[in-house]
Amino acid sequence: MDPRPKIRAKKFWMPLSRMLAHGEKGTELLELALVLPFLLVMVVGIIDFGNAWAIKDQLTGAARDGARTAVASFNDTTNPQCGGTPCSVQAAASATVKALNDANNPSLLTCGLDPSTDAPTSGTFTWTYTATCANPLTVTVERAVPEVVNGTTALATRVTVSYPYNWKFANVAGLLGGTNIFSNTITLTSVEIMTNLN
Repeated sequence: MDPRPKIRAKKFWMPLSRMLAHGEKGTELLELALVLPFLLVMVVGIIDFGNAWAIKDQLTGAARDGARTAVASFNDTTNPQCGGTPCSVQAAASATVKALNDANNPSLLTCGLDPSTDAPTSGTFTWTYTATCANPLTVTVERAVPEVVNGTTALATRVTVSYPYNWKFANVAGLLGGTNIFSNTITLTSVEIMTNLN
């Protein structure tokens, strides 16, 4: 008589917990249970960091577009004709917001910010447009910034774009237990400065 059927029957009736504790499958499940949370945090972190990097790149491009638009426009800071705001400033902020909207990134919300209708807060040669939403995008245009170029001081325009980015990584890292040591929000800022042409 062949002993193999008895061994199979014996293994079949062996309690599941004992089989998991003494077999290779139990070890594999235990290793998976220990490694899976760390793997999940690592994957989410890579995706989240990549998204933040893409947004930072889009902010830089938008600030560059706004500064390029401003320096190519006539410096009308002493004669604000666009609703109490210089038209060159409004055009620069509009070019910045348009570049962000054209990026079509669902993680980057401009919240309907429209510099042609929204009034900025202003100071001396500084105008700031702020979106009205939970994550407020801000676009700041400074028209009379002294910039040293080849030993000569010239007036320049500085466009600053700031966006608070909410990390998903922080929430997933908190699942590992303990207190969350990561900040949930980081402000991504891009600054572009160009010498005025007019």
